[in-house]
Amino acid sequence: MVQVIKSEWHSVEKRYSAEIDEDILSEIYPDADEDEIQQMLADLESGDMSIDTVMEDAGWDVNIDWDWMDEDDWWTDRKGGYDVTYEVQA
Repeated sequence: MVQVIKSEWHSVEKRYSAEIDEDILSEIYPDADEDEIQQMLADLESGDMSIDTVMEDAGWDVNIDWDWMDEDDWWTDRKGGYDVTYEVQA
């Protein structure tokens, strides 16, 4: 007799939404003036500025209010070993 172990590996995605506005950008970039903040918003909308860079610059210092977008039926929390990505919705 041979014992066989079957492992199933699943990739999951949890989606959240947040609005990045002038106030949030001013917290992330306190040295930027109003015109620079407005340009950053325009660049984010057009894709000329990477939202990944903004999120990295915010780090843990800026509180961003994330709303859960999707309903799911996960029965366990996945811990660690995952990638985080950001996307701008125009």
